[in-house]
Amino acid sequence: MNLCALSLIPTGLLVEGVVAYLPSGRFGLQLGPASQRTGRKRSFLLYESQNLGNEDAAGRGDKSSLEEQRRRIFEKASPRLPETGRPPSKAEIYGEDELQGLLDLHKQLSSQTRLGEEEKDTTSEIDIPSIHDLVLETLGEEGETRHPSYAWLTEDIKERATSIKAIASDVDGTLIGSDQSFHPRTKEAIKKAVQASFSPMEGLKYFFPATGKTRAGAFNSLGPEISVLLHQCPGVFIQGLYCIYGDKVIFEKKLEKQAVAACEKLVAQTGTSIIAYDGDSLYTTDFTQTVINLHEIYGEPMSEEIPSITDHEPGVHKILVCDEDTEKLSQVVRPKLEGVALACNARVTQAVPTMLELIPEGCSKALGVEKLCEVLGIDPSTELLALGDAENDAEMLQMASIGVVMGNGTPPAREAGDIVLEETSDEGGAGLAIEAIVGLN
Repeated sequence: MNLCALSLIPTGLLVEGVVAYLPSGRFGLQLGPASQRTGRKRSFLLYESQNLGNEDAAGRGDKSSLEEQRRRIFEKASPRLPETGRPPSKAEIYGEDELQGLLDLHKQLSSQTRLGEEEKDTTSEIDIPSIHDLVLETLGEEGETRHPSYAWLTEDIKERATSIKAIASDVDGTLIGSDQSFHPRTKEAIKKAVQASFSPMEGLKYFFPATGKTRAGAFNSLGPEISVLLHQCPGVFIQGLYCIYGDKVIFEKKLEKQAVAACEKLVAQTGTSIIAYDGDSLYTTDFTQTVINLHEIYGEPMSEEIPSITDHEPGVHKILVCDEDTEKLSQVVRPKLEGVALACNARVTQAVPTMLELIPEGCSKALGVEKLCEVLGIDPSTELLALGDAENDAEMLQMASIGVVMGNGTPPAREAGDIVLEETSDEGGAGLAIEAIVGLN
């Protein structure tokens, strides 16, 4: 008897649904193009006929020998799995429709191994595992994997989606995950959105980042492939304080000098780190590890050490007050920084637990998006899709026609958004929302 062992290998572009017959009795089934629903890459299922055990004249194998051969097949197959640092989930490999197709195919394969009902020896029959079980055993995965939920895709959201002409998205915690990397689904969705924005046949006209980062820092985090695309797009940077369209700065706002001086004094008193933003240039008065981490982990330009932030000309857009002790930052430092803001025509916001941000009063990421939309001819209340996850995204999410919050979103963001996804940024939540909402146009 022959059993079919399952392994997965990546492939190039193959025709959807084609069965390819290969040498040595092997054949494969192309699962089709990457699904817009799941963002999976193409996979190719390779079935290899293996002679499992010593077969007698009737073609029936010894059960213990078959089990040993089966074990060796799975050991051989496992190294072919993607090296992601964790076992891939079923949702990354196949969807419900694909699983049903595989189960149907497996039934056909199983029937081919039988010599006929009249010749079958029930005492030596070997149970052939289902495709579902083969995948689970190969991956070592237990339990059920959650498929994307679309309960939020109500008739009201569908109706609003038909008018969307622009997408504004946060970067950290939204487009990229907690490890500063892209989920494949989100990366593909960004590429499709940017391509659509340059097509006269599409309803989507603009895709742009709306981030607390510098322009250089955002592009560093997003990587060369996406950055090349976004260089052609407008952008809202430094919490809406530095907005660019083409090669022109269409809006910017800087802190008053008294706010900078008071903040610099507070940093000295609390033993925290300070980083000041002036366009794509960053400045600090002390090269702490926290300052270095902003460059090495978050991709921002390396800060330049100077004697005084207050004396820097021509001023700064915002200041980060940082500390790795998040409890100290929230319980001790923030109340004092709020006092500085109140006295110096400024406000405090937060995007990352280890960083507080001092920005000019009346300014926000939402204001920057609004200023840019004025130039682009976009009405945010009816034509903007906004994506975010943190406190500094809340006003932008609230002003947009559709505000989508990642599954990892903070309470202020969740309260402001129209949709709170189950999927986090690590799970490709942003890509899922972009594909589902913009795909309705």
